[in-house]
Amino acid sequence: MTTVPDPQTIPADPTQRNEWIKFQLRIRGSSLSQLARDLGVTRQAVRNALSSRYPRMERVIAAEIGLDPQTIWPERYRKGDTSQND
Repeated sequence: MTTVPDPQTIPADPTQRNEWIKFQLRIRGSSLSQLARDLGVTRQAVRNALSSRYPRMERVIAAEIGLDPQTIWPERYRKGDTSQND
């Protein structure tokens, strides 16, 4: 059983954060490709969330890791803004 990661361990650097996300998915037995297959979308659709705001995919990735999208990508959300319009 994998525990929820400590938000303090999330790298601020976007490249390092992307690798951290992929690692977190791997230790949970998943991957960006697996999420894409589960959703019936292309792998690129899921990968787009790593480089730009894509609320639907951010929610899927974050849920798989066990965190909120705002925790993983705080710079994409205004302070106090919990809306995640697609």
